Amino acid sequence: MNFKRIEWIFLVAFIVLDFFLLTTYFHQDSIVESTTNTSTQDSTASLMKSLKNDQISHGKLSDKSQSGYYLAAPKDGFLREKATQLHYVTWSYSNHKLTASFITGIKLNLTNPQNSLDSVVKDSAEIPMGKHYSFNGNLSTKNTIVYTQELYGKPVYSSEGQIRFTVKDGYVTGYTQTYIHAADILREKKDTISQKRALMWLYQYNKLSQNSTVEWCKLGYTRLLDVNNSVVYIPTWNFCISSKSSGTVQYRRINAFTGAVMDETISVK
Repeated sequence: MNFKRIEWIFLVAFIVLDFFLLTTYFHQDSIVESTTNTSTQDSTASLMKSLKNDQISHGKLSDKSQSGYYLAAPKDGFLREKATQLHYVTWSYSNHKLTASFITGIKLNLTNPQNSLDSVVKDSAEIPMGKHYSFNGNLSTKNTIVYTQELYGKPVYSSEGQIRFTVKDGYVTGYTQTYIHAADILREKKDTISQKRALMWLYQYNKLSQNSTVEWCKLGYTRLLDVNNSVVYIPTWNFCISSKSSGTVQYRRINAFTGAVMDETISVK
């Protein structure tokens, strides 16, 4: 037999065998990936069904992850220094909190409080560093109007970084203010879990009561820990949950990086 022909036969056989093995490999890989995706989808569907069976209502939830940073800010007297420039108010400062009373009360637009207060917040003679805060309707009540400081595009959902206006008889009489100064990035930007995943973690941790409604779920920065006279902040998913039977409200918080349940003290009082 022609040796040249034999070489060609072996070469063709080798190519066919390689093609067969590669096809089998990618087919198996596709099956594994498909099985994993199906398993994840089945798990998600099962949890969402359990939420429904427990009569836990919620709005549309996003599957998309977002991003954020580990931040650190010093505990300093920056806000007190700025308060020395205030006019039209009397003020005091203690434990990194500014407390001020307006000499003349501000009539409040009860339907849209921000229409009455946005210009006040931006006036450095009345409120220091106000341009870094925005109206937060989720945290506001009829007696307290809340503006939250923004850090790298996200609101602050803890006692630091808020202006809380006191409302009495339709007038704003004064405010308390905290401010996060010189927040530095500790690590490069990192992806967060999605809004839907955060809710599922909350449910799996038994932090959602039966027959309740998730009123809102927002991503924002909150305190993680204190270290070396500085405070570390991270992104968290923050939930407001009301009972359908009693009307009581609870606030829950999930670490947006790890999915761990955190303390539940969101400042809404």
